[in-house]
Amino acid sequence: MTDRELELAELLIDQLTGVDITGLHDDYAAALEQLVAAKMTGAGLEEPAEPVPAVDLMAALEASIQAASKP
Repeated sequence: MTDRELELAELLIDQLTGVDITGLHDDYAAALEQLVAAKMTGAGLEEPAEPVPAVDLMAALEASIQAASKP
């Protein structure tokens, strides 16, 4: 992605949502960088944390709709 494409994407996001993405952090990219650095130095790797149970998206959506429809 070019700098111009990133700039346009940020502008579009700002116009559509008003969300400030400068404070967002990419956990996946950070973990990948850490993994690559550890492999390059031959350091041991940490065991991954236990997976978090999946959220029932339909139940969450229905709850949001019900909450939004209440006066």
